[in-house]
Amino acid sequence: MKHLSFTVAGTIALSILMSACNTSKKSTQVAGPVAVSTPSQTTAAVHKVIYGEWIAYQVGDQLVTGADRPYIIFNGDNDSHTTNYVKIYGNDGCNVINGAYTITPGGKMVCASELISTLRLCPDAPYEMGMTLALNNVQKFELDKIGNDYLLSMKGANDSTLMVLRKYDLNFINGAWAVTSIDGEKVPETADLQLVIDTPEQKIHGSVGCNTMNGTIVINPDLQNSIRFTDMITTRMTCPDIETEQALLTALSKVTTVTPIDDMAGAQLKDEAGNTLVVIKRIQLR
Repeated sequence: MKHLSFTVAGTIALSILMSACNTSKKSTQVAGPVAVSTPSQTTAAVHKVIYGEWIAYQVGDQLVTGADRPYIIFNGDNDSHTTNYVKIYGNDGCNVINGAYTITPGGKMVCASELISTLRLCPDAPYEMGMTLALNNVQKFELDKIGNDYLLSMKGANDSTLMVLRKYDLNFINGAWAVTSIDGEKVPETADLQLVIDTPEQKIHGSVGCNTMNGTIVINPDLQNSIRFTDMITTRMTCPDIETEQALLTALSKVTTVTPIDDMAGAQLKDEAGNTLVVIKRIQLR
């Protein structure tokens, strides 16, 4: 997923965030409940979920909106997947932040190092202070899976929710696919319609008949299982089966969500009303 990018003249200074890893500040309660359940798996199992990129979903009492949203990436190195030590990297909507936390399966999350940040001053960074407060004061975490997505609630010592992060798990859609049906009509294997979907790079390309196609993937952070295909361009060869090709391109332009089927060996691309437009099955490219 692409992130916010900033240009800073000169050397970027790093400083210790005020009250880093200090739980003495008063936390802000999130408005409205968030349904969560604390995992009781092994450390490795918890890290398997937590590792990766999380978009800020709610900070304090604010729902996070806008196209470019703050994010946190949890990762580790060496044998950290079997220990409690987890590093973070992210952006609070203004500054780059780095730190480390101890995360245990019982639901504890506490600072393991001082949190550091760049010192950029931004005229509009509505979530910066709330994210700093949450990262400095977190004591516990709770996880909940919603469809293919996850919510991570970061909580203070008094169980108040400081920040909620959301992880959009669309890994199941990455890879090469054969189109098996369009608008409910089975596609003959001779049509050889193939798509390659790459959500990290936000790209789609493939063969839609005798022509090749390239396009951009857009994900709506407010819609579960969101995926849209835009800016699609194709070569312009004249083909005997041009109607099937046009039907596929039209269907792809209407897609808003994707759901896995057949134990993730296939997927359904749907419109905003939930109608299945395109069915695809996973293949290995020759």
